[in-house]
Amino acid sequence: MSRFSALIATFVILVAACGGATAVDPAATSSTPAASFGSRPSVALAIDGGTATGTWPADPTAPLDLCQHATDGSWRVQYAATGPTIDLFVGPHAAEPGHANELALEVDANDRGYLHVDEAGFRTHDPAGRSHMTVAIQPADGGTTLVVTGTTPYHAGLDDYGLAKVTLTAACPT
Repeated sequence: MSRFSALIATFVILVAACGGATAVDPAATSSTPAASFGSRPSVALAIDGGTATGTWPADPTAPLDLCQHATDGSWRVQYAATGPTIDLFVGPHAAEPGHANELALEVDANDRGYLHVDEAGFRTHDPAGRSHMTVAIQPADGGTTLVVTGTTPYHAGLDDYGLAKVTLTAACPT
């Protein structure tokens, strides 16, 4: 990562961390965030279990809302708004049977917890079976929706603790 990219990423994380957002009670909202296609990507996140429990709807003013579909069929989503910072990589075959491990997800919920999934070793490497995540890729008029669901433990230092159920919906316009 270049120094300029690192500076921009740090700035975006600081803006997101200083936004003072609070999570909505997950019981008060749907457990599956709805997707809609606008001119910008949108990401909605729900976490059930542990210190980062909450629901964060998509924010149309998010300073970081990247959604890229590569020529090999993979997807990259980076998102930072007033809630957790999200970095998602979906391999070109991740939605196919037997390839669920081709998914990497990091959710930094600031002081409320850190979640990461990466059995394939795209960034770090998780032991097989540590996390149980799937992705559905749903093409539609105006864009594609990526829906990531599953469970993963929280991560602190060298140890895992607790368990979080994650539902992430990324609506990527075409």
